[in-house]
Amino acid sequence: MRKKKLALSTGAALMALTAALTACSGNNGNNGASPSTSSASPSASSGSTASASASATDDVDKSKDAVTLRLLINETGSKWNNYPDSAIQQEIAKKIGVKIEYVEADDNKFGVLLAGGDLPDIVRADPTKYGKQLIEGNLIIPMDDLVAQYGKDITANVPTVLDFSKQNWSQGTGNLYFLPPQIQPKPADNVIPLSIGATIRWDFYKEIGAPAMNSTDDVLNVLEQIVAKHPTTEDGKKVYGVSMWQDWDVWPYIYPFQFLTGQTGANTNTMVKGAMDTQFTNMLTDESSAYWTAMEFYNKANRKGLLDPDALTMKNNDYMAKATAGQIIMGPADWAMGDFNKQNANDGKGFMVVPVGQYAWFGEIKPLGWSDKSYSISKSSKNPEKAMEFLNYLYSYEGARTLWSGVKGVQWDMVDGKPQLKEETFALKNAGGTDWEKTGVALDINLIGLGGANVDPTDGEPLDLFTSKDALSKGLNQLQQDFSSFYGVTSPGEVFVKQVAEGKLKNFTSRFESMPEEQVIAENTVVTPDLSDDLKKVDGQLKELAMRYAGKIILAKDDAAFAKAKSEALEAFKKAGADDVTKYYTEKYAENRKANGLQ
Repeated sequence: MRKKKLALSTGAALMALTAALTACSGNNGNNGASPSTSSASPSASSGSTASASASATDDVDKSKDAVTLRLLINETGSKWNNYPDSAIQQEIAKKIGVKIEYVEADDNKFGVLLAGGDLPDIVRADPTKYGKQLIEGNLIIPMDDLVAQYGKDITANVPTVLDFSKQNWSQGTGNLYFLPPQIQPKPADNVIPLSIGATIRWDFYKEIGAPAMNSTDDVLNVLEQIVAKHPTTEDGKKVYGVSMWQDWDVWPYIYPFQFLTGQTGANTNTMVKGAMDTQFTNMLTDESSAYWTAMEFYNKANRKGLLDPDALTMKNNDYMAKATAGQIIMGPADWAMGDFNKQNANDGKGFMVVPVGQYAWFGEIKPLGWSDKSYSISKSSKNPEKAMEFLNYLYSYEGARTLWSGVKGVQWDMVDGKPQLKEETFALKNAGGTDWEKTGVALDINLIGLGGANVDPTDGEPLDLFTSKDALSKGLNQLQQDFSSFYGVTSPGEVFVKQVAEGKLKNFTSRFESMPEEQVIAENTVVTPDLSDDLKKVDGQLKELAMRYAGKIILAKDDAAFAKAKSEALEAFKKAGADDVTKYYTEKYAENRKANGLQ
């Protein structure tokens, strides 16, 4: 999107849009570790500049009386609890008087915890998936009064999100129950190294000449060449081209293929939408979808001996261990490759997201943040006031800057009126490893209320200080330097910006480039429908069928067996009600687009 179009002074416009959406239900979020198609306004929030004067904290050290708040997350594999004494944790304790401890839960454990009723202090979950159970089950509390008393920065910085949440994520009560993180008005002026996309062992890929990969067959050819050259790790473990994990439901069948389909999920198990599309499709019955792209790719990989035989049974932690050991050549994201980069990047070895296919995952507009990771306060909490003080800190410029960039006076300081990262901070970040993780800086970006490209009005600089052009060129390890040098740029993100400018790739704002700002806002605040209870059951059954048939399809021995398994799966999906889900969802989404003044 053109910069002029994205410099949105949109408070009044977004407030009007929010009112127009009152009759709609649902959200605009995606599942998995992926962003939602949402945004805010120039001050992060849709229309307020009062936040410059709002103060998240005072100067009193509150760490001596800090209470521990437990935070339930609907995911596994977080590193937050590994560093209870990180600089970030210490700063939160000092400013707010709380220590944060995560409680991880996959979908099964999450369901058990909800059924039990005694939840941790704060819950991070998708309001369209769990909102009804949480609200009608009296498991979380309305936050209106708490925000009024303890949430001045929330009120000042994200007013439109508050209104939207009350109208669309409250089960008709009109109360505030959910606050999404990562509220972002526009893409960053500078693009950081991509974290999601085709993530390959860069040193090996470069070794074979870094040939273009425009299709899944191209990817398989590259993987074949690399595995032939490097069949085992240095300590003798077998190397595979690709693998996956099975405890994130259908995630491995959507997001690893975003570079070709542009598709991301929503608040269901089966409906997906492409970055350039205005309507959803059912990935199980649409044969051009990410799911069927995945089936064909993994089947071919298996027949070529490139697929890890544990791919259909492994959990995420097992996958991470294999990636850390160097046994996987390509994955779906840099954070999915375990600790390999942490251990090897400074020697020029490791994984980088590379240009592949048609799409690159950057440049999103998120007026509603990452709504599938929204925060609420449990009725079981004995410290709801402290929980709100903590949430307010996440949505303050001070708190968000701290979580993105580190502690003032430790990782950065003010120089001539501008925040500036310290040289030792760059050195520590570039070295990577445990010493950097121990700082807690950007350790879990799902925790941060405001997106990193938002500008602090008190100093005119982005909250994520690592995203300035100067910082991007300084904050590179040897691996990133080598990648950038190969493509003739100063930082990895520029590779993708350049290819988008040349028309070789599309990003998540490509379709908005010629739109007037009012339409951009409308497109990014269309709510996704909430399935009826009956259709949610159907959708859940379809997910189980998709997982079950995936194994049979992927392990098919030849083209005939693949075609037979595919035909059986398509018939089973239709018989189980896939078309009913599709019809309901697409009709409701079309109505919601119309309510936003869109075709």
